[in-house]
Amino acid sequence: MNFKETLEKVLDEISSILSGVTDESVESLALKILGAERIFLFAMGRSGLAIKAFAMRLMHLGLKVHVVGEISTPSIGEGDLLIVGTGSGETPSVVLNCRKARELGAEIAAITASIESSVGRLSGLVIIIPTKTLKVPGREGISSIQPMGNLFEQSLLILTDIVVMRLMEKLGMDSKEMFKNHANLE
Repeated sequence: MNFKETLEKVLDEISSILSGVTDESVESLALKILGAERIFLFAMGRSGLAIKAFAMRLMHLGLKVHVVGEISTPSIGEGDLLIVGTGSGETPSVVLNCRKARELGAEIAAITASIESSVGRLSGLVIIIPTKTLKVPGREGISSIQPMGNLFEQSLLILTDIVVMRLMEKLGMDSKEMFKNHANLE
């Protein structure tokens, strides 16, 4: 396959996956974010990179955001929201952090490929990106021509960018306003 053929297939995969996400679930996540005292985000690997990009945009919106595992991350508690991303829903560190956050009274929102996963069961809100995953063989979902978890990770990034756009509308902010919160020590 040449570049353009591959590009078309990859974009079709992402569009197909994300077309299954409901407007109601995006709205629910946006409302949970706006209702939280503080937002904590966590994921591992390439999903972790997408979650960190989401954290950055939430900070640009002026929200109180922390990435779990960073040296300056405070303790989580009641009134806080933990947002996690995990294709399998079984990544051990993600499961452990969800359990701990739940014990401490925080709400949990998960973006995963499986509602039946450990993370899915621990979360009050679950947004499904229905991809197949190598970590859980036999799971139903859309297959990809791409390697490993690419389709989930790319879809996670685009989905969270769309959530940011919804939040921009709700907060009456545009990119110019958000840019005021952009890092000025680079």
